[in-house]
Amino acid sequence: MARSLRSQGKKRFRAIKRENVFKPVEDSRLARLAEAQAKAAEKPKIGNHMEEEQSETVSMDTTDETKKISTSGARNKKVARKLAKKKAKKANKPKSLKKLL
Repeated sequence: MARSLRSQGKKRFRAIKRENVFKPVEDSRLARLAEAQAKAAEKPKIGNHMEEEQSETVSMDTTDETKKISTSGARNKKVARKLAKKKAKKANKPKSLKKLL
């Protein structure tokens, strides 16, 4: 019969494997990534920061002048067209039939 994953023997084997096989690999990877990150932090940043600041101020000025777009109002959806058609039909109908009789 097969042993379950919760059996003590399998738990012990996984714990040993985690410490002896996977932990050194994970530690070396972590050290390598930390070293690469430290090197990247030491490098000077590329680009002229003054030009970026000027372009940001120009873009801010243009946003005030842009035309506002309305997001409310009728949409060309099937339901909206049906409602409009229903309202138009209702407007053309006589108010009550009793008055006509």
